[in-house]
Amino acid sequence: MEEIREQVKDEDFRKNPLLCVMDGSLYLWNLFKIIFGDIENKVLILDIIHVSEYIRIIAHIRCGEGSEDAKQYVYEKLILILQGKISSYIMELQTEMLNGKWNESQLKKFRKAITYFRNHRDYMKYDEYLAKGYPIGSGVVESACSHVVKDRMELSGARWGIRGAESVLKLRSVVKSRHWDEYWEFYTSNARDNKFFPDEYNTLNVQEKMCA
Repeated sequence: MEEIREQVKDEDFRKNPLLCVMDGSLYLWNLFKIIFGDIENKVLILDIIHVSEYIRIIAHIRCGEGSEDAKQYVYEKLILILQGKISSYIMELQTEMLNGKWNESQLKKFRKAITYFRNHRDYMKYDEYLAKGYPIGSGVVESACSHVVKDRMELSGARWGIRGAESVLKLRSVVKSRHWDEYWEFYTSNARDNKFFPDEYNTLNVQEKMCA
C-alpha cells in the first residue's frame, strides 16, 4: 500500500475519488485508512465476490449444498444487496436464525455471516457504486495477475532474479495489452538515436543495419 501511495502522490482526487476494492480483512481496511489518511475523497468497496461467498454459506444451510434452490437463493439475495438493501438482508438473517430450528454448527454460520455483513455494511453501498460506474469486484485484476504473472513466472523449472523477472513481465504486459507494435516502433526509434544506450552498446545493432 505504501508503494501505491507513492505512485498516486501527485494525483488530484478532489474531482474523482480514489477507489479501493478489497476483501473483508478489517486489518487491511484499517491499514488503508492510515496510509491513505490524507486523501479525503476516497471510496472503500467490499469485493462483491466475498459477499457472495457468505450468501452461499446461508444458502447451503437452508437449501442444501449445490441444489437449484440454493443457487436461486444466492441470486435473489445478491440482487437485493446490489440494490442497496443490505440492512434488510441482515434483519432477515437475524429473524431466520432466531425462529428456525438450527443446530449449533448452523447457528454459528448464521452468526458469522451476520457479523460479517454488519462489520462491512459501510463498504457495501453497491447501488451507489454502480450508479457512479465504480467497480465492485477485483476479479479482472486477479485474473490478470494470474494470466500475466503466474502463468509465465511459474513455469516448471523456472528460476528468476528480480531484474530479470521485472524485465520479462514488462515485455509480457506490453504484449498482453496488444501494444507490441507501438512499443517496438518507440524502442527502435530511440535506440537509433542512442537515447537508451551508451555509444559502446547497441543491442539492436542498429548502426550496422543502417550502414548495410
